Amino acid sequence: MLDQVVVGLLASTCGTYSYVGRSILAGLRHAINEINADPAFDFTLDAREYDPEGELQNYITGVDQLLGQGARHIFGTTTSSSRKEIIPDLERTGSLLWYPCPYEGYECSQNVLYLGACPSQNLLPLLSYAISGFGPDAYLVGSNYIWGWESNRIARELLELADGTVHAEKYYRFGDTDFDTLIDGIIHQRPSFILNNLVGESSYHFLNQLNEACREHGLRLPVLSCNFTESELAQIQTPDAIQLLSCGAFFEGVDPDFVARQHRRHGIQPISHCYTTAYVSMHLFANAVRAVGHDHPEAISETLANLNVPTVLGRLQMSEHNNHFALPCHIAEAGPRHFRLVHTENQAIPADPYLVQSDFDAFRNLATDRQQRNFLRLVK
Repeated sequence: MLDQVVVGLLASTCGTYSYVGRSILAGLRHAINEINADPAFDFTLDAREYDPEGELQNYITGVDQLLGQGARHIFGTTTSSSRKEIIPDLERTGSLLWYPCPYEGYECSQNVLYLGACPSQNLLPLLSYAISGFGPDAYLVGSNYIWGWESNRIARELLELADGTVHAEKYYRFGDTDFDTLIDGIIHQRPSFILNNLVGESSYHFLNQLNEACREHGLRLPVLSCNFTESELAQIQTPDAIQLLSCGAFFEGVDPDFVARQHRRHGIQPISHCYTTAYVSMHLFANAVRAVGHDHPEAISETLANLNVPTVLGRLQMSEHNNHFALPCHIAEAGPRHFRLVHTENQAIPADPYLVQSDFDAFRNLATDRQQRNFLRLVK
């Protein structure tokens, strides 16, 4: 058994998506503090940190530095670009990345453990909820990279199955803040909902500008997101003219006792689903190391497929076929300071990263139901 295990923390605390990065880092640090203070573990975790500051090239430098310091397990990265950027380094060294953020799917690497939800676990249930409740006509908005592209492509296909309409599909660079033209189109078309796949600062500016425009026009439009978290809620004004819905594996309302315990232990701060998946990932790692007696990545992966550990997200077990975890799914509506739960799936949803096993009949049925309602006539 090792006396000390080196782990690498790779999260950006500045840059356009810094609030999410800070939340991830807090979850990792808090878990490490708890593990190192727990006598049930006869080893300690030695955390080495690198801050890429939101710059893609810096992730390469960071992972090289952390691996050079003896870390065989890297925790973090936020965007899909940053994750994909370091996979060649992980493959070259036989190391593992523990990835805590929602992502667009269509990936399966033996060197990545996916604790963030893929579309079968968030986008599909969120769109089903929205189309059923609001209608099938949408605006699709995203940051100009793979997260926005793939998420909107999936959404477009599902909307077509539901006999819906995509009024527009627009993309913006990281850090863009001017959305006047886009919002003019939204106000004119008045879609059933907007799917927001913008990241970080761009998302906050868009939501604030849209909220103001809706207020001026006496509208209240639903806005959907799979990547907006409690760690970012303070960056937007009170959403009184938009109905901001987010989907994730955890919100504070799911387990207030866990939130209160973390506040007592580590101070008051948002407990987002990115915080929670990062926190859980470190505890899963520590339990796997305790089970096998070392931190060899291949052995850790094999153990996770058979390890059934209770966590704040439920009992999690990794699928040996795709290195993803089945996750709970909650939909919540943003308020001034907190999210309010509006829907919870009955059970954890298995990951289907390539959408080859998912059932799309629910979307086809939405189209059929609407067509039947459209043909109903009152006969006197």
